[in-house]
Amino acid sequence: MGNCLSCFQSNTHEDTNAGASEQQPLLNGSDGYSSTVNETTNIQHDTNSNNTNNLPINDNEREAVSLLLQYLEDKDRYDFYTGGPLEALTTLSYSENINLRRSAALAFAEITEKFVRAVPKEVIEPILALLTDPRNGSDEQIKIATCAALGNFAVNDTNKKLIVSMGCLNPLVEQMLSNDVELQCNAVGCITNLATIDENKFKIAKSGALIPLIQLAKSSHTRVQRNSTGALLNMTHSVETRRELINVGAIPVLIGLLNSSDADVQYYCTTALSNIAVDEENRNRMQSTEPDLL
Repeated sequence: MGNCLSCFQSNTHEDTNAGASEQQPLLNGSDGYSSTVNETTNIQHDTNSNNTNNLPINDNEREAVSLLLQYLEDKDRYDFYTGGPLEALTTLSYSENINLRRSAALAFAEITEKFVRAVPKEVIEPILALLTDPRNGSDEQIKIATCAALGNFAVNDTNKKLIVSMGCLNPLVEQMLSNDVELQCNAVGCITNLATIDENKFKIAKSGALIPLIQLAKSSHTRVQRNSTGALLNMTHSVETRRELINVGAIPVLIGLLNSSDADVQYYCTTALSNIAVDEENRNRMQSTEPDLL
């Protein structure tokens, strides 16, 4: 049996634990969250004037808004993953007020773009709560931001294991089925990062993620295509998941994208097909179904 080919690592994140042989995704950029301080300021003004669109807010939430605003205005001074900053974010994440929950989600997305390290489960819990809270079901901004935060954390190998162990895969797969392009991009981007370590690959395959990834690889939006084909490429670094990819019909889709106008998509698909063909059984199946390819 031959060796799997490596693929490029993008410069989306810099982290010593991110494997150089695996593809890193394109998450929604910082421009999407630059309004976090402004939004928090507006919420603080509303809470001080008792104008919160008739949504409930209590004293500890008012205090959390005030503290979070202070922390965000001087981010470099604070560790947001412990102590007061984390307490403020957690308080807002579980609020009855959707504006406060949205502010927490945007803050997590903004903070994790700049500060990434291994974190305890207490940091992931409020983010997962924001992603799965049925009260946030119609708020795409919350879901886009939480998927981005998880994707940012997932550049660290310790966090990759933690995120999967805490049950984040199914909610992420659910977001991949959204019609919102930014949400698709960030959910798939997180899966792409999670798939860079071997112990996550089979769990991702069994989570039901492969079929949505194959469908999104055919998206008309380049960023979604790149993240999806990058995720599929990462999945080809395991014998078991290579077999799963064939079983769910990935080969015709990857072949169809060889003529993509995007050079990155072409590369990911070419390399993924080469990796799948490493195994003799897979080569034989590809030969029988795609005789012009081999």
